[in-house]
Amino acid sequence: MKNSSPRYARLAATAGAAAVLVLAQGTAHADGAGSISAGNPQHFINFTYDIPGKFSEYAYTVQVGTPLATNSVYYAHFVYAKGGGFYSGIQPHPNGRAGVRFSFFGAGATPLHSNCHGGADAGQGVTCSIDDLEYAVGRKYTISAKKTSDDAGVSYTGTIKDLTTGKERTIGAWRVPQGFTGFYNYADAFIEKFAGIRTCADIPAVTVSYTDVKADGKPLAFKASTHKATNVPGKGIYTCSNVSDYTVTTPAPGSYTVESSVGSS
Repeated sequence: MKNSSPRYARLAATAGAAAVLVLAQGTAHADGAGSISAGNPQHFINFTYDIPGKFSEYAYTVQVGTPLATNSVYYAHFVYAKGGGFYSGIQPHPNGRAGVRFSFFGAGATPLHSNCHGGADAGQGVTCSIDDLEYAVGRKYTISAKKTSDDAGVSYTGTIKDLTTGKERTIGAWRVPQGFTGFYNYADAFIEKFAGIRTCADIPAVTVSYTDVKADGKPLAFKASTHKATNVPGKGIYTCSNVSDYTVTTPAPGSYTVESSVGSS
């Protein structure tokens, strides 16, 4: 797992990039998803939402409904900062276990926990992970990032709580670089296939629900949307961005659900 963990999603190249994500698209239609060659990883669902960057705690509850046989899919959030940011998320596996990631991207961060090491997806940063989380389809897990300030600087600790068993585990912790000014006021929700891809037809159908997505106890807002597959190739990490039909519904404040199928356009 650690050797195939998902890479940092370079979703907006500059610090001043607009909060609305625009995916780089190709110009020619392919015959179908199976004709689009794809390397790893591939973000096949992405959308941007607002978040107050100077939060003390960011938390959400995730419930994956994708069949257990589907492997190597990462359900995650990425919060931007100057030169990088951080992501957290869950990677379910068919063996009844899941991996969890809590990683900072950017120079000068310091690992603070035994689950963490320097470097993030072959770049600068800190990666924190656990790979033996007890997992079952439909089980709910709350992931949180909590800020701490002391004489040594500002640090963030990531935890995951199994709402079925009540057990909470630390994913890891890292200290941000000196001079860090906080996270930006926008983030990305993304779903990524990070292993076993030969073509975009390998992208699976998925279902995932997020509830109680909050910053400092206040629900965040999400927009309902519908995406129709076109089989127009994107570029790089977004090569497979147009091969899935999917809907985003927003049943309550601080909540959204993504349901996808592989398109046939």
